[in-house]
Amino acid sequence: MNEQSIALGALVILLSLGAGALFSRWYFAPTGSHRAPRVVEEQVPFADLLRPTAAGVNDFAFCPAEEQDRLHRFNGDGTRTCWTCRCETPTAVPRG
Repeated sequence: MNEQSIALGALVILLSLGAGALFSRWYFAPTGSHRAPRVVEEQVPFADLLRPTAAGVNDFAFCPAEEQDRLHRFNGDGTRTCWTCRCETPTAVPRG
């Protein structure tokens, strides 16, 4: 065999592999018809997700014992507990 027939055979093999790859991408491409439709029932703003409303939520709040913002645990009974000094205060304590 000479070099031309080897090069031509290699070219044919490469072209057939490329065509097979393109055909398989087209034929087996996902259509999404097997998926359930996406239903959004209720959208909640991101700020509402971060707001401490549930019992046992941690957030920064003013600590009257230390007179600065500290990490608190908000309890279900309307109080909050400072993680630094462990003092328990009502939620509606004003600053300073």
